[in-house]
Amino acid sequence: MFTRIRLPLALSSLLIVGLLIAACGAAPTAAPNSAAEAANAPAAADPRAGWPETFRLGLFGGDDAEEVLESNEPLRTYLEAQLGVPVEIFTGTSYTAVIEAMRADRVDAMQVGPFSYILAVQEAQAEAIVVGISTSAEPAVYDPNLQPYYYSAIFTRKGSGVETIEDLRGQDFSFVDPASTSGHLIPKTYLVGKGINPDEEMNTIFAGSHPTSVEAVANGKVAAGAATIATLYRMNREGQVQLCTFPDGGEPNMQRSEEVIRSTYEACPEGSLAVIALSDPIPNTPFAVRQELPDSFKQAVKQALLNIKDQPDLVTIYKRWFVDPTADSAINLDQLYNPLRDVATILDLDLKELAEQ
Repeated sequence: MFTRIRLPLALSSLLIVGLLIAACGAAPTAAPNSAAEAANAPAAADPRAGWPETFRLGLFGGDDAEEVLESNEPLRTYLEAQLGVPVEIFTGTSYTAVIEAMRADRVDAMQVGPFSYILAVQEAQAEAIVVGISTSAEPAVYDPNLQPYYYSAIFTRKGSGVETIEDLRGQDFSFVDPASTSGHLIPKTYLVGKGINPDEEMNTIFAGSHPTSVEAVANGKVAAGAATIATLYRMNREGQVQLCTFPDGGEPNMQRSEEVIRSTYEACPEGSLAVIALSDPIPNTPFAVRQELPDSFKQAVKQALLNIKDQPDLVTIYKRWFVDPTADSAINLDQLYNPLRDVATILDLDLKELAEQ
């Protein structure tokens, strides 16, 4: 005879559950441990960590701040779409004002002249990431042959009595503006290097702009002058002056040997403009950002700017693109501007005073 043993209902239920778990081979603590590990696992790094909520670009407003804003609107909208953050453009009444805005963290990036960039590195820890290239072609298209440099030319009107740099002593000469890199500072440094002190050995004026400096020479108001070689070529192309261009047919912003410059002068007819000296390459204006911005953001801005050349519609209306001429070299972009630092030393320039002009 068998005796039936009755277990309490709760205990029998626990035994059944235990047997089922054992039969399935499951560990009763697996789920709680997995949840704890997931909670303690490090979160994936945010690739946009530290990015500014609004990207602010500072530009020199010049005589027409509204025109500057309008001409850079295509860049603003493009960057906004590429970066995924609002982009705003601010204009300053001087290069110094733009630099001060970066120093005070009121702007994140700037495009100022080459000498002002040097001051911005010194005063606001600016960091150049690309260099701009502009085109005057109509319609504007990307041209890989254009280089991120330009040249200052010293030129005369054939028959003025000036044939060489040595002939400039005692002559009337037209610079562009005291603060102009290619219209004053670079050609002045060139002359000093040739042993001529323009302030003491020449009768100099400031014409105010590159075209007016060219016109002053073409109209016989001065014997010689300085301006960018690109200005001379453009005014010749538009029929404003007659210039003896270099015979190779290349772009105006290309270096030529002294022999080519001299032979072009000798073949030039009386009354036409002729170049008697070209400067070394002058690096174009850089696009610079605040150094302390996150590297991921700086790289995103740089890549967006480098990609402009592949946007034909944007190039057509913006007439500009950007390159990094040091991408395949051992130097960094800032070192391109060391020759201008040498100029500042030679001429004992006050960069702060210069940026105010």
